[in-house]
Amino acid sequence: MFRLSKWIGVAQVLGLISLAFGTPNVNAQAPGFVLQPHQRGVTLGQATYNIARFGQALSFIPPYTLGFNPYPRIVSSPGIGAPLTNPYAGAAVNPYASLYANPYASLASSGYGGSPGYDGAYNPYMYNYYDPYSGYLRGGADVINAQGRFMVNQQQAYLTREQVRSERIANRRKVFDEYLYEREKTPTPEEERQRHQLDQLNRSRNNPPVTEIWSGKALNDILADLRKLPSKAPQAGQLVNIQQLPLDDDGLKHINVTHGSGNIGILKNEGRLKWPAALSGPEFKEQRDRVNSLAQAAIRQAEFNGQIDPGTITQLSSDVDSLHNQLRRNGGDLPFAVYTEAKTFLNNLDDAIVALRQQGVGNYFTGRFAIKAKTIPELVDFMTKQGLQFAPAVPGDESAYAALHQALANYDLAAQGQIASRQ
Repeated sequence: MFRLSKWIGVAQVLGLISLAFGTPNVNAQAPGFVLQPHQRGVTLGQATYNIARFGQALSFIPPYTLGFNPYPRIVSSPGIGAPLTNPYAGAAVNPYASLYANPYASLASSGYGGSPGYDGAYNPYMYNYYDPYSGYLRGGADVINAQGRFMVNQQQAYLTREQVRSERIANRRKVFDEYLYEREKTPTPEEERQRHQLDQLNRSRNNPPVTEIWSGKALNDILADLRKLPSKAPQAGQLVNIQQLPLDDDGLKHINVTHGSGNIGILKNEGRLKWPAALSGPEFKEQRDRVNSLAQAAIRQAEFNGQIDPGTITQLSSDVDSLHNQLRRNGGDLPFAVYTEAKTFLNNLDDAIVALRQQGVGNYFTGRFAIKAKTIPELVDFMTKQGLQFAPAVPGDESAYAALHQALANYDLAAQGQIASRQ
């Protein structure tokens, strides 16, 4: 009868395993999954479902079916008295007595074996009993826990990704806002140009270096600012509460003007040149005479024809270049001041030749470009209508340039201050 029961139990186990891993039926199905035999490629959810179904099947199997006897033999206890009778001690009476795997059969290594009053008593913790079914279920539980942790980690990864996206968008917004701020605060090229002009105007009005006055730069900077005032002289004069002293006519004769480039200032005295000491020696006599003759001839052509013969200008330019070369060869034997005076004279001749090449050069010698003004507003009006600028001073004009600069600077400061007070 025992053997029959044992094989019946084994058959039940095999039947349940077949139920768990065999062909699925209606009763073995769960929403979304069916029992699948063990094979590669099974998803984690499918494997978890299989383990859970197998655990349910194993929970209905008695442990003694597979050879494990949960009912040990009862032994006598000398601490209590007479031995007790175990009705299942014999194999004929106890159907589980011969089952070979009884985890409670011996108490030899138990910590309770030598205890007073309990020597040799029943110890349920004798062996480290291993249940293969519970281990299988623990593995299934670990798989389920791993799946849960995986899903949690996956959601955390999604959350971290969204946070990164949000921070990236926030950073882009900050970069764009910074760009707008810098674009708003960065001066435009026009603003930089106006600021540079204002800086140059302040420099030219407030005691600039004398070289900038003699070169005409300081005068032109103030002239550009005065042109912003009303163009009519009476109205411009009424802007300032200062006495309009007349300009010195003799001083204005020493002020050189230009209509583009070049400067005919050195030729103003009908072409009669005042040669410097370094170029007054006999070695320069031939070049001096030719230059004097060509300069006077050019002026006569400009006065009568309005233009100058190109051959005259070419020969004049060649002679001046020859003087430059000869001065360069002899410059080592000359004092610095003497050499500088001669070099400046030749540079002024170069500027005069440039002016002689212009269209309408006759206006410089017919008096059209001669300054005609009694006050500063009249001077500004004249320079504006003729389209003229102040040209550099030539030797002997320095004091006239300094006086005109002082008058222009004072008038401009007074006019701009009164205009600002009226706004």
